[in-house]
Amino acid sequence: MFCLVFYYFCDVKKIFGNHIILLLLLLIINDFTELSAKTPDTISGRNIQIEVRSSYGFIICHHPEMIYFRAHFPLYEISVQQATYGKKYWQACINYPAVGVSFMYTGLGGFSELGEAYALYPYISFNFLKSRRNQLNFKLGVGVGYITNTYDPKENPKNTFIGDHYNAIINLAFEYNRFITNRLSLGVFTGFTHFSNGARRSPNNGINIAHLGLNARYFINEPKQHIPRQEKNNGQYKPWTKKNLSLYIAFTYAPKDIEEYIGYNKTWSVYNLEIDFMKRLTEMSKIGIGFDFVFDETDKEILYLDNRPYSDIDILRPGINFAYELSFSSTSFMIYAGTHLAGKEMGGGRLYQKLSAKQNICKHMFAICTLTTHFGWADFFSFGIGYKIN
Repeated sequence: MFCLVFYYFCDVKKIFGNHIILLLLLLIINDFTELSAKTPDTISGRNIQIEVRSSYGFIICHHPEMIYFRAHFPLYEISVQQATYGKKYWQACINYPAVGVSFMYTGLGGFSELGEAYALYPYISFNFLKSRRNQLNFKLGVGVGYITNTYDPKENPKNTFIGDHYNAIINLAFEYNRFITNRLSLGVFTGFTHFSNGARRSPNNGINIAHLGLNARYFINEPKQHIPRQEKNNGQYKPWTKKNLSLYIAFTYAPKDIEEYIGYNKTWSVYNLEIDFMKRLTEMSKIGIGFDFVFDETDKEILYLDNRPYSDIDILRPGINFAYELSFSSTSFMIYAGTHLAGKEMGGGRLYQKLSAKQNICKHMFAICTLTTHFGWADFFSFGIGYKIN
């Protein structure tokens, strides 16, 4: 049942994949950035664990031509993670998750057309159940994968689902762990792994792997006790005062490939000016209204092929949206839902959604990456820099 559910949602990567890579990296960098400068006594208090995982799985044949690659094969992982204990406010708010980095290897069944797959991905593991001896977790990881053999019309025509060596990887797992000692735990998990290049190069049907396995984790030092959550006075954020209001202005850029529509290999550019007005609700969240000014060069190509006259102003797609922000210290998620107000090419529809990862660089500057979608169809992935007031 697990595999069928994730097979149905295999396009989640197209909606969330690339920007979550940055978000998870930022969360982990945020927690580990000072580790190398710490003394041994300080490092012992950071709840570092080493984990090894071994599983056995198969490629989900979500296209008829993939039946040729039906086989069962092992996957191996080694991870380093921090079991948070409430040192930062957000850790206690979401029940003390673990954050880490994992390296994965699999031979993909030994098929010469596929070769081997390697992946390095950051992850966060949420606790559904966490007691002294038992843990029930959901693990979410997204990172970078490398597949040794890709599609070639002459040399490798059977591999019709991976067109690029470098791919995004999304890894999901439900896992149960039981502590054997204070430091050592053993567990079982069922997982789903997806490789895809996000339509950067065709073909891009992706590789989906369902697997079941065992894992072992070991604390380097004695684990830290949880720091109880300290309740914040959210009433201070109700007034519409200057300290509770923020302004974000960002400029982003995205490369975009529409080879399957146009019929030849070329990359276009997408530019967007984003302006957000935000109101703080709690210590970790804000809501607001935003504006987008998108200039998508692929619209020129589509209008030209459709024999529709246009000017540069016709290519501009202004939009308005509602925004929500969830902050993890200096890193935050932003979710948008909006509508385009104008624009001659509306092949994807007027309504759009965005999911962003934002990292503060200094008091007024931030880096941002955003995935823009139209009801599950990924339009473009952009990255850029912004300026904030308050």
